Amino acid sequence: MSPDIYSMQKNGEVLPQVRVFDSHAHYYDKKFDEIPGGADLLLSRLKECVSGIINVGTDCSNSLECVAQAQKYEFMYAAVGIHPTDAQNEKMSCPCDEAEKIYSLIASQEQRRKNKIVAIGEIGFDYYWEPVDKRLQYEYFSIQMQLAEKTGLPVIIHDRDAHGDVFEMILKYPGVRGVIHSCSLSAEMAKDLARRGWFISFSGTLTFKNASRVREACRAVPTEKLLVETDAPYLAPHPYRGKINNSSLMRYTVSALAEIHGIEPDEAARITEANARLLFGIE
Repeated sequence: MSPDIYSMQKNGEVLPQVRVFDSHAHYYDKKFDEIPGGADLLLSRLKECVSGIINVGTDCSNSLECVAQAQKYEFMYAAVGIHPTDAQNEKMSCPCDEAEKIYSLIASQEQRRKNKIVAIGEIGFDYYWEPVDKRLQYEYFSIQMQLAEKTGLPVIIHDRDAHGDVFEMILKYPGVRGVIHSCSLSAEMAKDLARRGWFISFSGTLTFKNASRVREACRAVPTEKLLVETDAPYLAPHPYRGKINNSSLMRYTVSALAEIHGIEPDEAARITEANARLLFGIE
């Protein structure tokens, strides 16, 4: 991996000089094995430019990996949950049994504190990847929202081509709060959810030249409800689009967000960090 990935400035662009908080990443992903030293070497270097990372699970197995990685790095925290496409894996048992495995990690405050678990996620609907089993996805999403209701943990929601159904699920659980990750909502829906107390997170797609809809949604969300993320190793921002993403590159997303809201990149980094700490209960 080229050292310039870690530089604070690139090609004269204005990037934040303060550390940034990555609200959504997957550092257990096998794609990190493709880079020299893998995820461990990368994470040992990220402490210089990142103030926090939420490492997000997508099934019971890698949720445990999230917890294990979070134990190794002071700045990392874990989210545990079952992603809608993972829910359709034929190796999964029934939704109640899988959800019970997740609940076993978060049943008590002491367990959550010990495991550094700050959220349930990534959960939601995905109608993009075929085949789509809407009934099964609904069952997994609903039962994990019930876990959030029971434990008081926030949720991290995945929404791909399912905006209306995600919104309806959120309305069914008015006591649950969380974040819509890597927002692809309309400006109107993003603004409505923020008004209802939800946070809206933006990934590297905010920097893509063809992402005017995403930028409009970002503009519609008040700064006190904004988060930033990588979704690493995916969704690397411009000018690294298509490459393996990592939390050091999130500065490009923060810079784009700052421009949209007419603030300085350092201010955007501080605001989104404070928002992340508030949502996930991190001092």
